[in-house]
Amino acid sequence: MPTPRRTLTSAAALAVLVPLVTAGCGVLPGADRCGGQQPRLTALRQLEELALAPDGSRPLDGPEPDAECVDGDGENMLTAGLTYGYPDTMAPVHAYYAAELPARGWTPRRTGVVGDSCYARETAAGATLLRISGPRVGQPGGRYLLTAEAAIEGEPSCA
Repeated sequence: MPTPRRTLTSAAALAVLVPLVTAGCGVLPGADRCGGQQPRLTALRQLEELALAPDGSRPLDGPEPDAECVDGDGENMLTAGLTYGYPDTMAPVHAYYAAELPARGWTPRRTGVVGDSCYARETAAGATLLRISGPRVGQPGGRYLLTAEAAIEGEPSCA
């Protein structure tokens, strides 16, 4: 007796969907690629410091930070960030954050990337870094990225 077409279609759909869901690859809307980290990701997205910006800077993609969970190649990280436009070089941007963030409890950390600044503090997301990335100091560029980062396991690194 031939198999009904509806049964074959259902079986084909399950053959595709079950591996995607069980692998946790995040292809499907709502799939949690990083094992229940949504509350921590939300905490990163809501950090007040992501809205801090020197005079003349403005978010380029709207006022809400983008947030994602990156799970792969040993880089299991939660990130939230905004890209800001600014009318000057990075020197005044870094000077602004160097004054503002320590006053809010953030500790400067060394970074191996020339032109980046990095600060650390414990937040509702756990051990958290704030990273300011843009063109090298002294070079105009018109934009910089302010990101908050937290590791899924262990401590995040400014390296």
